[in-house]
Amino acid sequence: MALPPFTVSKILTNYDITERVGLPTKILQHIPIPQGIHYVDLHVTDSSDQVTFQLYTRPRGNRANPVFTRGWLEFARAKRLQAGDKLIIYRGQDGELQIQIQRTSYVTFLERPVYLDVENFP
Repeated sequence: MALPPFTVSKILTNYDITERVGLPTKILQHIPIPQGIHYVDLHVTDSSDQVTFQLYTRPRGNRANPVFTRGWLEFARAKRLQAGDKLIIYRGQDGELQIQIQRTSYVTFLERPVYLDVENFP
């Protein structure tokens, strides 16, 4: 049985790009980490590649603070991510995890910025 679809997003900061990306805690409602374990490897597909990130949470304390650790910095460098880019993680109807990075362009539509996939930027 396929897992239900979801979408989680955040605007990336410089820290997210150079260290590790802090994720909204609601992602743990959709990607549970087994009891007694602090991480899980996620196989995620973007527009051109499949990548593996380690989703990690704190082993102690009252806040989970989920982050992507292993695999994230290589992805951020390869995609030339910038502070202000929008990270979108979602599971579609097919049950596969997807990741998309959008960047605000200088183009507007109805006075609102148009977001483009970073794959379209040089």
